[in-house]
Amino acid sequence: MTFKLFRRGSARCFGLLSAFVTILLCLYYISMGQQQEETLQQQQGKDTTATFGSGFGGAGTTGLNSPQQQFYKANMHNAKVKNERGNVEKNGVVQKSAIGSGANAPQLSAAAAAVTTTLDNTKDGIDMTANGDALAKNPDWGEVCYVLDERDTNITTNEEYGKFDFQPEWIHTKEYWDRGFEERFEAQKKDYKRPPLKIFVVPHSHNDPGWLKTFVNYFQSDSRQILNLVVTKMQEYTDMTFIWSEISFLQLWWDQAHPTKQRALKKLIKSGRFEITTGGWVMTDEANVHLYAMLDQLIEGHQWLRNNLNVTPTVGWSIDPFGHGSTVPYLLSGSNFEGAIIQRIHYAWKQWFARQQKGDFMWTPYWQQRGKTATQHGQLLTHNMPFDIYSIKGSCGPHPFICLNFDFRKIPGEYTEYSVKAQFITEDNVESKAQVLLEQYSRTASLFPHNVALIPVGDDFRYNKEREVDQQYTNYKKLIDHIMTNKRLYNVDISFGTPRDYFNEIRRRTASFPTLKGDFFVYSDIFSEGRPAYWSGYYTTRPFYKLLSADLEHNLRAAEILFTVAYNTARQVRHVNAIKIFEKNYEKMIHARRNLGLFQHHDAITGTSKAAVMRDYGMRLFESIQDAVKMQESTIEMLLQVDSERHNFLLSELERDNFSKLPRKTPIPLNGNGATDEFDELNTNTGSASFVIFNSLAQKRLEVITLRSPVPNVKVLNERGEEIRLMQINPVWNITDAYEMSIAGGVGANSGMGRIRVSTRQYEVMFIAELEPLSLATYNLVVVDEKNFSQLTMATIYCDDCTDPTVPTTPNASTNFVVKAKPSGDIQLENNFVRLLFDEKSGFLKTVTRKNENVQSQRPMQCAIKFAAYRSAQFHSGAYLFKTDPEQNEAEKDVLDQYEDVRIIISSGPIASDVTVIYGPFLAHTVRIFNTHTHLDAAMYIENDVDFEPPPKNRETELFIRFITDVDNIMTVKRDDILKEADTVSELPVFYSDQNGFQYHKRIKVPAIGIEGNYFPITSGAFIQDSHVRFTLLTTHAQGAASYEPGQLEVMLDRRTLYDDYRGMGEGIVDSRLTRHKFWVLIEDMPTKNENSYQIPSLLANQLANGLRYPPNLYYVETFDAPAVKLKPKATLLDHGALPCDVHLLNLRTLSEEQLQLFPSTSALMVLQRQGYDCAIGQNIDITRVCAASASGRGQVGFNSLNIAHLETTSLTGTLRADERKRLSSFAEIALNPMELRTFNVTFKF
Repeated sequence: MTFKLFRRGSARCFGLLSAFVTILLCLYYISMGQQQEETLQQQQGKDTTATFGSGFGGAGTTGLNSPQQQFYKANMHNAKVKNERGNVEKNGVVQKSAIGSGANAPQLSAAAAAVTTTLDNTKDGIDMTANGDALAKNPDWGEVCYVLDERDTNITTNEEYGKFDFQPEWIHTKEYWDRGFEERFEAQKKDYKRPPLKIFVVPHSHNDPGWLKTFVNYFQSDSRQILNLVVTKMQEYTDMTFIWSEISFLQLWWDQAHPTKQRALKKLIKSGRFEITTGGWVMTDEANVHLYAMLDQLIEGHQWLRNNLNVTPTVGWSIDPFGHGSTVPYLLSGSNFEGAIIQRIHYAWKQWFARQQKGDFMWTPYWQQRGKTATQHGQLLTHNMPFDIYSIKGSCGPHPFICLNFDFRKIPGEYTEYSVKAQFITEDNVESKAQVLLEQYSRTASLFPHNVALIPVGDDFRYNKEREVDQQYTNYKKLIDHIMTNKRLYNVDISFGTPRDYFNEIRRRTASFPTLKGDFFVYSDIFSEGRPAYWSGYYTTRPFYKLLSADLEHNLRAAEILFTVAYNTARQVRHVNAIKIFEKNYEKMIHARRNLGLFQHHDAITGTSKAAVMRDYGMRLFESIQDAVKMQESTIEMLLQVDSERHNFLLSELERDNFSKLPRKTPIPLNGNGATDEFDELNTNTGSASFVIFNSLAQKRLEVITLRSPVPNVKVLNERGEEIRLMQINPVWNITDAYEMSIAGGVGANSGMGRIRVSTRQYEVMFIAELEPLSLATYNLVVVDEKNFSQLTMATIYCDDCTDPTVPTTPNASTNFVVKAKPSGDIQLENNFVRLLFDEKSGFLKTVTRKNENVQSQRPMQCAIKFAAYRSAQFHSGAYLFKTDPEQNEAEKDVLDQYEDVRIIISSGPIASDVTVIYGPFLAHTVRIFNTHTHLDAAMYIENDVDFEPPPKNRETELFIRFITDVDNIMTVKRDDILKEADTVSELPVFYSDQNGFQYHKRIKVPAIGIEGNYFPITSGAFIQDSHVRFTLLTTHAQGAASYEPGQLEVMLDRRTLYDDYRGMGEGIVDSRLTRHKFWVLIEDMPTKNENSYQIPSLLANQLANGLRYPPNLYYVETFDAPAVKLKPKATLLDHGALPCDVHLLNLRTLSEEQLQLFPSTSALMVLQRQGYDCAIGQNIDITRVCAASASGRGQVGFNSLNIAHLETTSLTGTLRADERKRLSSFAEIALNPMELRTFNVTFKF
């Protein structure tokens, strides 16, 4: 019957029935939404404070069987694949229902539950899937869950490294050339099948943009003269070659050079005799630099070269960074380089490559996607300079005492080891000298199967005297001419050349090269007494400057994105005044790029320059941070204003006095009848203020926002005007140390104890903000009547001696913090994910108990935090080197014992609870957990304020934080793999360290060397794991990390060494400053079977790391002396929703006009990074609320509804010519493989 009805009723009956079913479904969802809204309204005013143990605190704990936990269990993020519109809508409703219901589920805003369905239906799930109007899956994108394998290569560095003999017989002579090398060399000379010897002599000058002198001082004293002399002399010496790397110096020279010299340089470059190598703004450090800054300085250099010299480098030259990572070769490969040259690697690696004749290798990315054919993308032919250093003494051959004879620099007044020994070439000695030199060159070439040798002739700031240019060229010219005249006798081809000539020749002679994956950290040379000297100290040296660099990176990236969107918006809508402002300020953007790039130099971000030079770097970074913030403010003003053209009404929440001090949060300026100045009499019942939050990430995010308010009785309204219920008022502490109290003669002045009091002029307002991808949102802070203000939002404080009995409290209890004495016993913090237990006396974390289905993980997990320090070995541990004092019985010292003034403060509120322990002025350590019923609750936030105080306090101190867990992060090794005969341990700890925020490397403890050789650089994070759990630590800046014992992960925080380590700087490190270190700690379940052989973070870890590196920017609307300005409630700069969860918008960088380079063009480089993640890890934590995984690719994307003229593929640095770029018809055509980094040229219509 029913079947007949459908057949006979045709399409009309079917349509009526469908409409009827649709109406029923709509009524059902409306009724469900109303029920949930009523439930949520009933929850308003109830305490949802995280449970705080030891018998006190709130009682609003969410149990394991709460609807929220059930939702987490039922909806794992790796199962959220949404390719169809219907699935998106359906899951949107389910999510709304799950999050918006339940007795303990809070709402982010008063009307959140009511509007969720409407938002999901009107947006068609765009904010979740980023598919826009093209919801069909991009077939080239791949699956949501993929498996990455370690690529098969001939050489894996961490496998070979552990097998080395780190105390070889030749370590005292520092020359690995032994009888075995000599015998092989003699045998090769008799091998008539071996290719003939070919030598390229490469004159070079290594110019550090700051080290013992500042950047400008070096340019004025040396670099300008070097370039002037070389350009002039090469016109006279027509076969001389030369290479140059540092574009920062070249740009300064070019701007001051006479046009005739500019033309001469162009001709030399065009002829191939003057080669630009690498072409970065600096020769970047490879351990401490984050991916953004590393690529940005490369882009800045390459763009300058293209615009001014019409050249794009093709060969890398990285001879002075202290160890080499695998990120730089990846970037150079993506910039279409042919090869690269490296120098500073462990002395044991030097010997190994020489012995194996594998010093030319194809450096390959560590990973490949399972099921896909490995490509050559990211691979780069790399040449390892076979000897110790890049000077003439250390590079002509295996015997430095012979090579000294061929450094012909003799300047009157200079007395050096080479000026004393070297003899000029004459007709009488040319034959003997040529034979001696060729013996060294031949031995060098014998270390390679192709019998080609690249011989650098230069050193730091060489060729700065006209006499030296003449001396080096004429003497080498005589030698070369003599050899070539007798070519048949010597059977050799020798000439001046460049690295490009070398790579062309070895490619012609070699069919294939061995492949290598991994990196070359830790670098080590040799102490004078014949012991290894590990360069692992600079990973942490001067953390204040490393943080300053990260601050500029964050603000510059935000300014770049905002400027690109705002400038092109202004041009398309013909906003004349805005265009004038942007074009005027664009030069400051250029300076900020260059100052950030300058600091990535291998003697800058490393902290290995003299103190005066570091201050110069600091002032440059500080100036550019100020400029970048001002640029953000001016662009936001244009993007948010409605029907007005006001300027200078936005104010950053952070005030920066100078580069040497931490930025300070300023109170929001209240207008109306409320407080306008912290010194005014406050009317605490009225007033309001607006502020703007910018999310610079291309994904939706939930963030804990904190700002300062002069009054506590406030509420926060989001961009829709809805009150945010998840809010908390925290105290701002006034801390007076014992010294200040002794001057004032205060109570306790003679006890050595400081004083801690709650401020009555500033309060911290904390709330949860739900931020759309790449968006600006206008929020409002409104003062409410104290009678209507809920005491429940005020944090409860547990602290001894934190109140002043002589100061009476105000009668209104609703705006007073409840301060209670700290009860005895251990301290417990708890939310719906974890329970933390802290030691009663030290205040440090002891154990973590996780709450999920896994019974095993519900047991308390050891997770103790320890602060201690290594004792520095005098003259052996300094800015570069790290070495513990061998004369001490114990390598570690309890650095906190010297501080008797120890305070523990516990804070508990509706959305956050924390424990803070203060050890005098030296350390303030905070552990905080959240109770937001979001993924934020699964992680622990840690903040450390470290101040070494003025010298001589804390001398020879290398401070670290160590996490002691019961994670079984060990691997069983075979004795012949890593262990030597004297070693008895067969199980070694393993950890994974990130490299440049781009990739992760496996680190296996090498028992044959000490802790200093087992420290590795991290830029954004590290983790340890076993078969059940992964422990991840995420950080804001570059540091050294190690896992020296099973279950332990430690990170070095700061260092002070009074003595130089004899690596050239000539100073100790005594300029420590108050530094703030921020971390996320994440504990996640491991899958039963971990299929990934290449270990990468979870999606949540990547999201937290991005949020830590690029926090939301907050600006106050200041209208003190002017009428209020009307602002849009929200400006979404990314059309059609978010990018896929794992696609990070690394940059959107406006290009300069080619002819007018101080003015912006309508083109920008869009750099995208597909951050690899393991979707099988952490399945108990749901993040679909902010990011639902999608296999559909990028879909339709736009920026602020701008008209785009064309979208083209280009190299990573954007240097492909127009005829080499591929035109794409839409953003939907973009495909990125996991871990891939690509750049696109976006040209906006004018």
